[in-house]
Amino acid sequence: MLVDIKIIEKPEIHTKAIFKLSDFDNDHKIKESLAIIFMIAGDYALDPEIEVEDLKGFISMAIEKGKAKLALFISEDGLELDFED
Repeated sequence: MLVDIKIIEKPEIHTKAIFKLSDFDNDHKIKESLAIIFMIAGDYALDPEIEVEDLKGFISMAIEKGKAKLALFISEDGLELDFED
């Protein structure tokens, strides 16, 4: 699974992780994605309470909106989710 990870410094330091929906073709890849999210969140001393079912729900929402990617913004303030084309 390829994940586009960017460290963004302005206006505040945060990490953007972009996952392609086409990569989520089985539960193993969803679990791998969660592991990546937890590793990044650990850099910000966060303990996100996201489970496999939550991520599946995000994927479903993105598909319903006709989007191709999930973008997670992770900072000391928490996680934000966005959908991208």
